[in-house]
Amino acid sequence: MLTVILIIVLFASLVILHEWGHFVAARRNGVEVEEFGIGFVYRLWAKKIGKTIYSINVLPLGGFVRLKGEDSNDTGKGTFASASIMAKTKILLAGVVVNVLTCFVMLYALCVTGLPALSGGFEPAFLHSTNAAPKQLILVDVVPGSPAAAVGLKRGDYIVDGNGRALTTDDDLRTFTKDNAGKAVTLTVRSAGDERDVTVKLRGPNTTTGYLGVESQQVYKIKYDPLTAVVAAAYVTGALVVATIVGVVKLILSIPVLILGLFAKGVPTQADQASGPIGIFFLFEGVSALGTAYLFLLMANIAAALAAFNVMPIPALDGGRLAIIWLEKWRGRKIRPETEARIHAIGFLALIAFVVLISVYDLRKQFGG
Repeated sequence: MLTVILIIVLFASLVILHEWGHFVAARRNGVEVEEFGIGFVYRLWAKKIGKTIYSINVLPLGGFVRLKGEDSNDTGKGTFASASIMAKTKILLAGVVVNVLTCFVMLYALCVTGLPALSGGFEPAFLHSTNAAPKQLILVDVVPGSPAAAVGLKRGDYIVDGNGRALTTDDDLRTFTKDNAGKAVTLTVRSAGDERDVTVKLRGPNTTTGYLGVESQQVYKIKYDPLTAVVAAAYVTGALVVATIVGVVKLILSIPVLILGLFAKGVPTQADQASGPIGIFFLFEGVSALGTAYLFLLMANIAAALAAFNVMPIPALDGGRLAIIWLEKWRGRKIRPETEARIHAIGFLALIAFVVLISVYDLRKQFGG
């Protein structure tokens, strides 16, 4: 329950920051904000200050900004419809900009204090850095009933060595357990700062569930000086945004495969690296064993994902609304408000269906099927 509350608070904070960007940009461009709400559905508290109602609502899953004349034909002074196309563009992109800046700030703080290791092309290897912490191997999951569970190993324990042989990578542990399949081995384990030796009998060479029964991950941190950290944080932010856009496009193109995959076992390759709300919950659980820096890195990743997702021309999202505004300018005539509302409604329903689809595969990844 505590994990669920933490996820809601952190995710809602990112969404509220996104909406705050719209709020500030609207007011700076002469558009009245009728309501700035935290949460959705049923209003628990509200207070009007100036021309804006500030409200707290029952579902704490983010927030919203309601602009004057946003969904109507009202073109009077202070309405969204009466604003120039550049003003509308600034307002709609402001949330994306705030999410990008949030991601950058969190990554900059990590680059200065210790950025957790990143895989693939996300780590700015072209910059000089120093290791802030030695490379270590941590257990992110221990399978119930496994040899590891039988000797008391648990998530968050560090594996230091096996039979005196240093183990610092997933491959090190995998090779060690494979070489000693069916034998009793001695592992040096560090937990809460204390080291101890445990003797464990590994499963035999014919096992299909792992010789030790754990999932491990190499962890280490790198540091940058304050000036270099600006470049490093900007690079990682850009890489995360671009990777999210590419990933979403690939997922959209793979929707037929994902739908057909519902009638078969396993998880299609296209869905293996994607995560919906359920997947993010399990990610939080795994990251919590790694420490605060990894939690900040995950939050930065989510902030980048929100920015990337909202900038894409998908109906019901900021990018979709912006695309329609520029399409109207190119055509030289406006789309009827009823038609635009219908487009965004269909887009919203499609997004919900997409999230449900990915969530099914999140469950399969965790529980099989």
